[in-house]
Amino acid sequence: MRARPLLELMYPTLYHAFHDLFGVDLQVLKLINTFGFLVALAFLAAARTLSSELARKHDLRLIPTTRRLVTPARPTTLADVVISGVVAFVLAFKFFGVALGDHTLQGGADTQRYLLSTKGHLVAGLVCAAGWMLLRFREMRSAEPAPVSSKPVYVDVAPQEHTMGITGAAALGGLLGAKIFHFLERPKSILEFFEHPSLSALFSGLTIYGGLIMGCLAVYIYARRAKIPFAHVADSVAPGLMLAYGIGRLGCQLSGDGDWGIPSAGVPAGFGWLPSWFWAFDYPNNVLGVGQHMAQGGFPGYGTHLVPPVYPTPLYESLMAFVLFAILWSLRKRIEKPLAIFGIYMMLNGVERFWIEKIRVNATYEIFGHHWTQAEIIAVFMFLGGGLIVWWSSRQPDPVRFDPPKPIEDEEEEEEDEELDDEDEEDELDDEPSKKA
Repeated sequence: MRARPLLELMYPTLYHAFHDLFGVDLQVLKLINTFGFLVALAFLAAARTLSSELARKHDLRLIPTTRRLVTPARPTTLADVVISGVVAFVLAFKFFGVALGDHTLQGGADTQRYLLSTKGHLVAGLVCAAGWMLLRFREMRSAEPAPVSSKPVYVDVAPQEHTMGITGAAALGGLLGAKIFHFLERPKSILEFFEHPSLSALFSGLTIYGGLIMGCLAVYIYARRAKIPFAHVADSVAPGLMLAYGIGRLGCQLSGDGDWGIPSAGVPAGFGWLPSWFWAFDYPNNVLGVGQHMAQGGFPGYGTHLVPPVYPTPLYESLMAFVLFAILWSLRKRIEKPLAIFGIYMMLNGVERFWIEKIRVNATYEIFGHHWTQAEIIAVFMFLGGGLIVWWSSRQPDPVRFDPPKPIEDEEEEEEDEELDDEDEEDELDDEPSKKA
C-alpha cells in the first residue's frame, strides 16, 4: 500500500501503522488513535523527567521530605466487586468483539459508532467479568483486617513519590483548560458539541495554552496541599513540559487533527535540499476527513487529503520543542534560583508559539487595527511574564536548604519523653499543696 516515502506517511490509528509498516493485521488496534497514543507517551515522558528532577532537587535539599498520615485502607465490599466486574465486562465485550468477532472496523466514524453501540462479544465479556469478579471476591475474603492503632501512624514521602499525583493534576487541569479555551476561541463549537456529541468532539479541539494555564493552577493547588515548594516543582516540570509538547505535536502530525498551517507558498530560497513535503504537505488520510478524496492510497473510513498542500506546522513545532527541551535540560543543573527555569521555559515557549502562528490556521481578533490569534496574544504575555519571573528570580537570595527529617522513631521517642516530662510536672504541681499543708 505504501506509495509515498516513509516520512510522508500518516496513520490515523495504530492499526494503519502496524499494517502498513509491518504487515500485521490486528483490527483491535483501530481502537487506539495515533494521537491519543502519542499523548499518552508524552505524559509518560514528562513524568519520567519530572521524577528525575524531583529526586535530584531532593538530594540537593531544595525540596524537603514530607510526612503523610497513614489512613487504613477501606475494605473491599461486594459493591466494589460488582462495579469492577461491570468495567471488565465492557472492556472485554468491546475488545474481543473486534478481536474474535466478525465485525471489521472501517475507521473514522465507524469505529466511534462501534464503541457507542451494543455490538461486541457477549461470551468473552461475561467470562472476563466473572473471572475478574472471582479474583476480587477471593481477595476480599482473604484480606485481613487492618490493625487498629491508638496512635496516628506517619510515613515519610520523598518528593519523587508525588510524580503521579502532579502528573494527574496537570492532566486533569490541562484537559479542562484546553477545552474551555477552545470554546472561548470558537464559541460556535459549543453548540456543535451539544448538537453532535461524540468522543472525537470531546477530545479534539484542545487549545494548548488553555491546558498550560489550568494545568499549572492544578499543580499549584496540589503542591500547596502536599506541602512542597511550588517554585521548585515548577522548575522540575518545565523541561518535561517542553518534551511532552514535542511528542504531542508529533501525534498531531501523524494523525492530521487540524493543527496544520496555511497553504504553502513553496520551498524558500536556499532550502531546496530539504524534501518538498517539508514545505508543502497534503495530510493524506487525516482523521478529520477534511479535503478532497484521494485517487489512491486512501484508508477505508478516511481517504481525504488537503488541496492545496499546507505547511506542516506540527512537525516544525515538534522539532523546535525537542531543541528547546535540550536547552532547558542543559540549564537545569546550572541554575538553582527558584522559578528561573520555569521563567525561561515561558519565554522560549512564547517565542516559539508566536512565530509559528504566522503560518497556522486559527481564529483571529482585531486589536488596534491588527489581527491577532488567541495563541499570539497569550504568547506575548507568556514571554513578558517569563522575563519578569527570570528578573525576579535573579534578585532572590540563594535557595533555602531543608534539613533532612529526623527518623520517625526518634520523633516518637522525643514525644514520649515530652509526655513523661509533662506528667512529672503535673505530679510536682499536685504535691505542692500537700507540702504546704
